[in-house]
Amino acid sequence: MSWVDESGQHEGYVAAVLTDGGEPAPPPGGRRMPWWAYNGADGPRAVAVRGACECGWRGSATHPLDFGDDDATEGYEADTGPYADWDRHTAAAEGPVPPDVEHLLEALRRRIAEFAEARPVTALRIAARVEAEAPRYSTDAALAARRGLVSWETIGKAFHTTAEAAETRFTLRPPT
Repeated sequence: MSWVDESGQHEGYVAAVLTDGGEPAPPPGGRRMPWWAYNGADGPRAVAVRGACECGWRGSATHPLDFGDDDATEGYEADTGPYADWDRHTAAAEGPVPPDVEHLLEALRRRIAEFAEARPVTALRIAARVEAEAPRYSTDAALAARRGLVSWETIGKAFHTTAEAAETRFTLRPPT
């Protein structure tokens, strides 16, 4: 199994790790073999796995493998494991939130704090306005991502929820 980030520049996968800490050499022809092919039957046996990316990045952490449970080994649904390591790599490589947006958010937080000291009711009105507008920004971003063919899984991960919850939250439904 492999994963591709939204930019299309990073294709991640689970790499087999041998007893010496290295990865198996590619077979003749250069096509990468899946981690589970290194079960010791016809060649080296993997003792762990790590996240890897076609850009050359390799996760520093190794994770246990279970030849009987691909999902647990790959960690796609977990916050730890090869997929989570690769996902953090792509966020670092692509930049999770642009610095100018981080500065805007921090400036807004400081401004509300200033009003909270001198004019607390105004601070409350500003905070309420931000809270009221936030769902629109979230929905606009999620629907734009879907138009760009971003999966519900990726959208769910951005909002720290499941694909199903993201789809339910952001899919516009006609009134019944």
